[in-house]
Amino acid sequence: METSNLLGTIEFDLDDSVYRARYDPETTAPSVAVVDLLQAIEGVKVTDLEPLYEIVDPEGLDLVLEHDRPLQADDSRPPKSVSVPYRDLILTVRSDGVINVTAQADTERCGEELDATSEE
Repeated sequence: METSNLLGTIEFDLDDSVYRARYDPETTAPSVAVVDLLQAIEGVKVTDLEPLYEIVDPEGLDLVLEHDRPLQADDSRPPKSVSVPYRDLILTVRSDGVINVTAQADTERCGEELDATSEE
């Protein structure tokens, strides 16, 4: 499977069941990085993926997450992030170049655990 190599290493966190990858927000649009990651995770050609525009406006995603200015090492602002459902996954894309992909069932289970804990 050929990907565009816009991402660095794709990691899978066994404890949290999360795929995590980084992209360079200075040179790569978030929407392009998301498609590249989905293609790598699912092991399919980009044409076999459900079109991203059916769940989120790619231009809108890029606009929301674009950098106002380059990040500085001492920058205390948290990165902007957008989370959207995609099939049975939750995609979280951040303006600092991090993408997390979690199974929707894992996200719901975590929410249920939090609800149960808050009731005690």
